[in-house]
Formats: sequence, C-alpha cells, structure tokens
Amino acid sequence: MKINIGRALTNAWHMWRADWDLLVRVAGLFVFLPQFASLLLVPVAPLMPDGQPDEAAVRGWLEAFSGWFGVYGPWLFAAELLTLFGSVVLLSLYLDDNRPTLHDSLRGGLRLFPRYFLAALLVSLPAGMFMLPAIGAVLVLPALYLFGRLLLSGAVIVAEQPVGVVPALQRSVRLTRGNGLVMMAISGLLLFGGQLAALPFVMAGRSLGGAPMANPVAAALLDALAAGALTVTLIAAVLVRIALYREALLVNRVR
Repeated sequence: MKINIGRALTNAWHMWRADWDLLVRVAGLFVFLPQFASLLLVPVAPLMPDGQPDEAAVRGWLEAFSGWFGVYGPWLFAAELLTLFGSVVLLSLYLDDNRPTLHDSLRGGLRLFPRYFLAALLVSLPAGMFMLPAIGAVLVLPALYLFGRLLLSGAVIVAEQPVGVVPALQRSVRLTRGNGLVMMAISGLLLFGGQLAALPFVMAGRSLGGAPMANPVAAALLDALAAGALTVTLIAAVLVRIALYREALLVNRVR
C-alpha cells in the first residue's frame, strides 16, 4: 500500500501550528544560533581557480583551502553537530513513547545522539555522490532514491529504541517499500529546500561581507535571515519525517 502523503503533510502542519513556540525554542538554540554564528563569523572558503588553472594555481588554492579548513573546519563541524542534536531532540518530543518533557528529551537526545549521528552520516552518503564531478550527474536519481528509502532511519532510532544503526537503516527500507519514488521526491525537497530558501540571503550577505566599506549591520541581518530560513526548513523537515514515519507504520500494519 502507498503512504498517504497528503495526510502526512496535513499532520505535519497540525504539529507545526500546535507546537510552534516549543519548536522555535528548541530549534532556535540548537539550529538558528549555530548556523547564524557560522554565517556571520566564518569567511567564504577560497574558491577553485576558474578555467584551466596551472599546477601552481591549484597548489596555491590547496594551501589556502587547507589553511581555511584548519581554522574554521572544527567550528563548522560543531555547528552541524548542534543542528543534528536539535533534530534528535525534536524527534524525541514526538516519537518517544514515554511522552517526555523538554528536559527529558534533551537528556534522551544525548543518549541517542551517537547512534543518530552515525545513521545521519550513512544516510547522507548518497547526497555526497552529487559532489563527484565525473559521475555526480549520473548518480543524482539513484542517490535521491536511496536517500529517500533511508529517510526514516532517524525516526526509527528514536521511536523504536533500543535499535542499532544498521537495523534502523534496514527498518527504514522496509517501511518505505512500495513508496520509493514518492520518498525520492520528498527527499529531494527536504535535501535542497533549506539551502534554496537561504540562498538569496546567503548570497547577498556574502557579497556585502566581501565588499569594501560593507555595512556590517545589513550583512548581519542577511545572515540572520539565512539562518532563520534554514531553521524553519529544518523544523518542517523533521515534522514531515515524523508524520511520514507514522503513516508508514499504519501502512505496514495493514499489510
């Protein structure tokens, strides 16, 4: 049977409206602030030389990028860890059978985070295929399909604990059986939606930040808007995953 996507999206919208204040508190701390700090304080990574650069130009870029990453890479990684932790806390608020308070969800999130992080890393591998210059375009659809089939792994880790990382991935594949194409479409929206929503603000903020005599207040405002767009889309993505997981359970019980 097919997952009822319309009902899942409606349920996600109801959760959004009913719990908006709680969602903003959690995501504001663990998503907005780290992303805002990254956009505000981390300069743009050195760009690869255009055209057909010679060996000296490539070597210079590699040295510049290595220096940039050595200084700012740990901060970016820490921001992503906090964002992932915010996701697992939000999932716990809705999917933990014990109906936890926010305090309990924070504590439970710490306990589940190592498994959740490893699962998120494995699930994100298909998305990394897009970055392969030679074959990335060829792999877009297969990678999106795989990403969609594994999309419910994090929800499984929270809702069906204790469960290991590999069983959670396998469980997500079973729950989405017969719904691969629609999960592929949804995964594409979730994967690119946040970046696309924030892109205009990021581009404008970066251009101001790199311009002579740039207005730091305007640049900071644009970075805040970009971080806000990322935060809103992450909340929406988590709620959609929760609703899809619940719908998948209903479908599999009927089978």
